[in-house]
Order: sequence, then C-alpha cells, then structure tokens
Amino acid sequence: MPVELIAFTADRRIHGAIPLADDRVSDMLNSVPRIVMRNAVIEDLVSGTPPQTADLTLAVGSIIAVVVAGRRGVDSRRRRTDIHRARIGLVRFVVSGSLHVPAGSAEHLASGNPALVLAGRDLLVPLTDATITFDRVDQPTSESGETILVNRTHATWIDLDDAVGGNDAELVEQRAIVYHAAVVKDYTRAT
Repeated sequence: MPVELIAFTADRRIHGAIPLADDRVSDMLNSVPRIVMRNAVIEDLVSGTPPQTADLTLAVGSIIAVVVAGRRGVDSRRRRTDIHRARIGLVRFVVSGSLHVPAGSAEHLASGNPALVLAGRDLLVPLTDATITFDRVDQPTSESGETILVNRTHATWIDLDDAVGGNDAELVEQRAIVYHAAVVKDYTRAT
C-alpha cells in the first residue's frame, strides 16, 4: 500500500509516495538505508526554479524531516509515553510539535542539547500534531502534519515545554544554518 509523504533534505522539498512495507512509516524509514520515490515532485527551496518530476532514490540519512500522512500505526504497539511540547532546529528548518518520551525517562529533558534529549531514539524521531517552518526562496513558509519525523543527527538545538511558543518563522531567520547541497539523485535517465 503506497503512503504519501513530503521529505525535506538540506535544500529540497520532495513530495511523493512510497510503498509501505511495515506497520508504520517511521518503522520502515528507520529500518532501510534508502527509499525509492516514483514520480516525485522535487522543489528547490533555495533557487526557486520550477519543480521537477522524477523517479529518485533518497538516502534516509540525508532526510532532515518528513511530513507523514495517514495512520500512526497499530494501537497495540503503542507504549505509554509522557508528552512534551518541543521545538527542534534542523539545518534550515524548525519543527514544533509533541515529543513522546518513554514514561519515567525525564532525566535529560532539562538540557537544550538535542544529542542528550534524543539519545537512544531511532534516527527519525516522530513529533505529533506538528508544524515545520522554513524559508522557501527567502519567504517564511509553514506546513502542518499529524506526524513529522525529524532526523535527530541534524538537530542543532531543542526547546522543550515552557520554552516553546511564539513564531517559528523568526527562529528560522535567527538560528538557521543554511547548507546548500543537492542530495537527491535523479535516476530518470538511467539505463
């Protein structure tokens, strides 16, 4: 069954569908080194050139964030968690949402260091009822989703609970580390 998603790399927004080979998109993405997207719409966030449609292979490690559509997974596999409002800075993006932390594991939550707060988690960490804010050709843009997966290795800062609030567009301008690199491989001309 294909599932639609929007993947963000350092300078691209990629909208497409992938076949779901697991109960949840996050489980599948955390278990494979790359995904293949057919007829994906690829938008350059820096230059503003017209979007292109192509088949592509995307390394999961190069994904900064993923807006996921559809169900969150099987209810019976859910664990009891504590929910904390969080804002995470990722390269040129800010993601705000609810971070689900295993119950009773709050010792590292006082830190502003994402490596400590997200330690022991999968590569792509889900935030629910989330919004991603970024610059699209120097224009602040926000997109919301039921779940946004963030790549914890690209997190540069994190604010939890009381520190969360306000306008994320201002944070994109203040804290963004702009990294301009094409990380998408176009295989449409492959033989």
